[in-house]
Amino acid sequence: MNCRNCGGAMDLFAARGYFFCRYCGSFHFPETAGDDGIRVLGPASEPMTCAVCAKPLATALLDETYPIQYCRTCRGALIARRDFATVVQKRRAWATDTPGPPVPLDAGELQRKLACAKCRKPMATHPYYGPGNVVIDSCEACELVWLDFGELKQIVAAPGKDRGSREVVARETSDTTITRAIGGGGYGPDEGAGDIFYLLTRLF
Repeated sequence: MNCRNCGGAMDLFAARGYFFCRYCGSFHFPETAGDDGIRVLGPASEPMTCAVCAKPLATALLDETYPIQYCRTCRGALIARRDFATVVQKRRAWATDTPGPPVPLDAGELQRKLACAKCRKPMATHPYYGPGNVVIDSCEACELVWLDFGELKQIVAAPGKDRGSREVVARETSDTTITRAIGGGGYGPDEGAGDIFYLLTRLF
């Protein structure tokens, strides 16, 4: 598909359902992409710009409950780390559709550098040690997670025994453990990986 803005060939992010133009930075979303449970309320209470495309962020609600900052251009979202964990847990527990096929981790996404929309300091870019094989960006200082469009859907669609369980498991873990599992702090590439996967199996 060619970019409607500059005519260049667009890259397809098939697992997430959108096209991106590396030449001019434009995004294209099919009409079937949907809003992924996001309802925009209006301009952000404090001016913030998107970590990906530098457009102004809007205030929105995810699943009619969780406040987020949302980019109407690239459809990325900035969400509190603990809210992110809760949303994943609930969506996977109540999923009724057939799980999607396993998607390999795109190691190239680990190379990007984003600045936190709130504090403007560099975010940590790392694999999400849960289902879906996605790369997420988190700010430990602000306790925020940046999600590109389709990443939450990819996480929820990934196979796992917690999917469709209809049970919301009570958290019996410390904030430090959750920080390591979701925010990327503390563990190296291999250190504690088994513990993380066990935690996410129980937590999500």
